Amino acid sequence: MLALWCAIAHAEPAPNRIEVEVGKTVEKSVGTLRTYFCDNPSLISAQLVTRGGANVWVITGVKPGTTQCRVGESFRPALVFDVVVTEPQ
Repeated sequence: MLALWCAIAHAEPAPNRIEVEVGKTVEKSVGTLRTYFCDNPSLISAQLVTRGGANVWVITGVKPGTTQCRVGESFRPALVFDVVVTEPQ
């Protein structure tokens, strides 16, 4: 049982979880998706840019907190991300 607990504790973050520090920027490839919406947009500054024929969601942490964001159009499935903004280390 202890081995299982250790494996869970050291597991990689969920693939839909994005962690970013305040003032830092991370990028997530989103294929051909073109829009995004966040429940609490005040936590991040974000934009979608096209690179090499694919779109990249560029996220910069503004203030600590957690928000859920959807990247995609209303007429087809979207990618959903839990964005966690942390204090700078």
